[in-house]
Amino acid sequence: MVKLAKYLAKLSVMFGDESYVHFLKVRNGSAIPEIAVEHVAASKVAARLRLVGTLDAPPDLEKANQEINRMLREDNASATLKIKHGENVLVFPGKKTPLAEEVVVHEQGDLDGVIIRVGGKDDTVPVWIEGEGKVIYKCQTNRDIARQLAAHLFDHPVRVTGSGQWCRTPERKWELEDFKIKSFEILDDSPLEKVVNDLRQIEGNLWNEMDDPQTEFRKLRGD
Repeated sequence: MVKLAKYLAKLSVMFGDESYVHFLKVRNGSAIPEIAVEHVAASKVAARLRLVGTLDAPPDLEKANQEINRMLREDNASATLKIKHGENVLVFPGKKTPLAEEVVVHEQGDLDGVIIRVGGKDDTVPVWIEGEGKVIYKCQTNRDIARQLAAHLFDHPVRVTGSGQWCRTPERKWELEDFKIKSFEILDDSPLEKVVNDLRQIEGNLWNEMDDPQTEFRKLRGD
């Protein structure tokens, strides 16, 4: 029961609309759970599931998919999500997944996001940053930079620069294991319309006088 509940919990995350997704029963066979999606949410759930394995997949969806495959490998099994008496929706290769060797890479880089946590008593202070798609980057820095970052807690987005340690998992996914912040800058989160209007107000700006500014811009870029 515990194992089945864990699988159902991960599937619930993948389906997304919890209020409209219901567990009905376990059918005969290898613990086949039967799940019903209310009509009002069917198209939305289907669209979400189609994102699995794509660059547009939300972090929670991709994470749940990876965890189901990991659990299946541990159980020496694979699985298929399909419409009853219909086509396959998703295939979970599980034990059939061709795994890669774990690889660790150290490199300089940047992370963008909002500071959501600064704390710790040691000289190295943990800093958590929430990036795009609600992904959490767990970093660390010295007390001086941590004090400065704390002033922007839950405020404007920042870009931190430093050295990171990235690990490629057996599922060929890159995960951040450690990031040491060396410096940071505050990012301008002004709406695009305001940024464009501000650029138009710059003295000596000739873009508005051009017949085809987009063509000139492409020439500057070498397109």
